Amino acid sequence: MIDLLSTLRKSILKPRKLVSELWNYDYKDFRLIFEQSDVLHYFYVSSRTQRLLSRSFIVVLITTLCLIAALVMHSAVSVWRYKNLEASKLEAEEKRREALSALAELSEEISVNEGTASHEDLIKVAHGYRDRLNRMQTLIEFSSQELKLASSALEKGLKASGVADNQLQKIRMLAVSARPAMGGVSNEIKFDGPADKALESYRLSLVQLEQLKQVYKFMPSESPVSKAITSSKFGVRVHPITNKLTVHEGLDYVPTFDGYAKSVLPGVVEKIQRSDNGYGNMVVLLHPGKVRTIYAHLDSIDVRQDQKVDQGEILGKIGNTGSSTGKHLHYEISIDNIKINPSIITAMAKNVQ
Repeated sequence: MIDLLSTLRKSILKPRKLVSELWNYDYKDFRLIFEQSDVLHYFYVSSRTQRLLSRSFIVVLITTLCLIAALVMHSAVSVWRYKNLEASKLEAEEKRREALSALAELSEEISVNEGTASHEDLIKVAHGYRDRLNRMQTLIEFSSQELKLASSALEKGLKASGVADNQLQKIRMLAVSARPAMGGVSNEIKFDGPADKALESYRLSLVQLEQLKQVYKFMPSESPVSKAITSSKFGVRVHPITNKLTVHEGLDYVPTFDGYAKSVLPGVVEKIQRSDNGYGNMVVLLHPGKVRTIYAHLDSIDVRQDQKVDQGEILGKIGNTGSSTGKHLHYEISIDNIKINPSIITAMAKNVQ
């Protein structure tokens, strides 16, 4: 023991050497005999125990130091990110002020009498138009950025509901191809120079936003059952009958006051199924934009194949047919056969529309 203390004293100022000495030290069995009240007491610590304690101490010490270093780095990164965020907020606020200023000044009229205008007057008018063009460019750039933020929010809503990145563009094109007819004569807005590039960026951002809004226009904004209780949500769950881990591709509604399933969108009855297995008695509706809704476990069906139905029209009475543990409606939404979360898409559609 005395030899160990001597070794540690020599290497105390050299951490690396100290750790090496403690880790590789040739420990000896330690015995201590002392007398108390005419009784001999023995205290014994084996070399193996000493080695285990010293190495455990080293591991705990190094782990603690690593945690402290990690916390210091995390704090530094958090401070850096906070400063960047504050700088971004200030920059965005400055852009907002510039855009509002430009919007307020765009209505100013600059006029000159061509017959009596001097050279200085013409230069002043030219400078005035140049300033207005710069203000217009600032406004367009700000508006373009706002459109991009709005598009990003709508994209995140679709992704959160179950649409993958590689499916997003396809769904946007489906919505565009199914949109109502439009037309009319209108005058093109065009500028020269840098302002025209800003205008093109604004146009592209506006097109992207309109495509995404068109997707949501084809989505239901109401549930198929009034004042119902949601008994099972969209996603992974333990199946109530098989007790196995499964993916639930819709919502389960337990009716309270209203016992009928209603169409959430105008559409056509694409499929009717009457069965005691699986989905039980089921109605599938096809809507514009290749949107489908499924209503399963019905007790009775009140529509026929290929029938056109309006939004809110009764499809059947909610029941307990098929693979079911009780009276409820299983409800699904899909876009081009891509199953999506009805809770998210309905909430998003209600706010977008």
